[in-house]
Amino acid sequence: MIENKDKIWIFTFEYAGIVKVGGLGEVPVNQANHLANDYDITVFIPSHGQMQSLEKTYEWQKLPFNCVGQINPSPFGIIEPEATYNISFYKIKINNVNIILLHGENPFSSKFLDDKIVYNPDTLSGKICLFSIGMRCYIDFLIDNRKKNLPDIIHIHDYHAVIPFIGIKQILAKNGLDVASLITIHLLTWPRYPIDFYRTCGIDHTPITIHLKEGLKALTLYEIFSICKKITEDYQNPTLELIGAFVSDLVTTVSQSYLKSDIIPNCGNELIEFKSNFVWDGCDWDYDEIFKQVLKNHENEIRELYNISQEKELTLANMKRYLLTHKLSHLDRSPLIRSEKVMNVINEISNGNEFVKDGYIKAFNESGPLVITTGRISPQKGFETILEAIPIVIKVIPNAKFLFLILPTDYSLNEIRNYAHYVKKYPNNLRILYGVATDIFHLAHISSDAYCALSRWEPFGIIALEAMSAKLPVIATKVGGFQESIIDIRSFPEIGTGILIDKDSPSQFAEALISLFKLKEISEKVKDKEAIYDNENFRLVNQIPDKILESLVLLDPNYYNKIKENCYKRVVNNFRWSIVSKKLIDLYTMIKNLRSLNM
Repeated sequence: MIENKDKIWIFTFEYAGIVKVGGLGEVPVNQANHLANDYDITVFIPSHGQMQSLEKTYEWQKLPFNCVGQINPSPFGIIEPEATYNISFYKIKINNVNIILLHGENPFSSKFLDDKIVYNPDTLSGKICLFSIGMRCYIDFLIDNRKKNLPDIIHIHDYHAVIPFIGIKQILAKNGLDVASLITIHLLTWPRYPIDFYRTCGIDHTPITIHLKEGLKALTLYEIFSICKKITEDYQNPTLELIGAFVSDLVTTVSQSYLKSDIIPNCGNELIEFKSNFVWDGCDWDYDEIFKQVLKNHENEIRELYNISQEKELTLANMKRYLLTHKLSHLDRSPLIRSEKVMNVINEISNGNEFVKDGYIKAFNESGPLVITTGRISPQKGFETILEAIPIVIKVIPNAKFLFLILPTDYSLNEIRNYAHYVKKYPNNLRILYGVATDIFHLAHISSDAYCALSRWEPFGIIALEAMSAKLPVIATKVGGFQESIIDIRSFPEIGTGILIDKDSPSQFAEALISLFKLKEISEKVKDKEAIYDNENFRLVNQIPDKILESLVLLDPNYYNKIKENCYKRVVNNFRWSIVSKKLIDLYTMIKNLRSLNM
């Protein structure tokens, strides 16, 4: 054990095990877990209404103070001259990591901090503001009572914690103190707030030290705004991401591609280029463990449904048939959807569609080649490209199946309505399941034939790592982190893990998917190299649209299975959290030394 470990504070709005909306929720928890032996780590997060469910598993310690005061609530859409906030702090320990949740102790505070919809557009600004005010109270309490517990480094995840961080820097500055800092921008979303909103959150005129190219310099909020406004178009209010990148000692994102293409150009250019870096995301899915868990959960029912004896080994084809023709309509519990607005829209489209109440859907009448996609509904994810490719694919492979396991938000109500038309149009080929479907998530990965991730932009894409960990060949767009995690089989056939295509190209996606489906079919039917030239088998080869893949399967009829193994090796050798998190130690050391030299 390391004595006197440096104290790392992590600010985040998602933390798997507390609350998770997308891939962001996986990053801080896995980084913290793998660095907890080297650092004393504390995670700060709004409660997001999770107190009641968490207290069933963990023993809480309520910290001995509350944050109480008055605020003008008009920036949150509340037409009152003044409101009283009352914020409490609850602490638990998970995997040697301290977790502190900010909880609303009165109706006004609870309306925001305890809203279960993490990014509810109606409450998000208030949640950010009260999180900021609460963290200022917390740091004040430590300075007065437990100064030894002050952080050495603060690690911010995305824009939601930028204003709380500035508030903490100001409190420290008033007491002759400072802290090293790092912001990880997972995805640019361009939030802009006027300077008055920062004031509402408790930010005042106190200068804070900023890491500039020429060294550290103390700047007020007004000066920070002025500098950042000069590099925005039309002198708009700067985005919180730009402000956060400017005020932090180090700016990171999750891939080198996204750093160069998006973060540096949009978050300050020369203001941050000298202090920018990247740390890959990771994935610890283990294929054998997932397979065993799927068997444990579903084996008995599969054998009973299809009269398969215990002496006979279950195949992936058995699992796929079970998923598509039975389990989709017999989930043990409804997919988790927290938003009433989303639930209302899903029930709205139930009438005359493949949906039924509470998010359940009808199973297919038959099995077939299966591609899945997962993720949060957003224009970013390019789900429309998949939907537009369906008629091209089924013209060649009529029994092809497309399964969406996707997460709706209050921002995606129109998409839900639009996608419903496709389900009506292709009832034999398409199913969309909304919400967190824990019953079948691993089953779908294990039993599918391909995975697609057709994002229009993607900083990293943990979803691709999860697919490859499940030995699923991936079709992805040539954007962001996909270019670093996925190896195109057409360029590197010995180590390839998937196919990279242009974004917004249904035709390229259809060609890639048909090619993979045909590779899979050949691997099942052709047992030796000579047999590939039999009339029926050679006809299958000629149906592969991609000529490079056609030549590869002629050399090795079992090439599809080689891709599957390459996928798993790629993750194990390069993207385990224990591997990718090591870089953070070097970055933490660097920024701590920067501050130490200037104090």
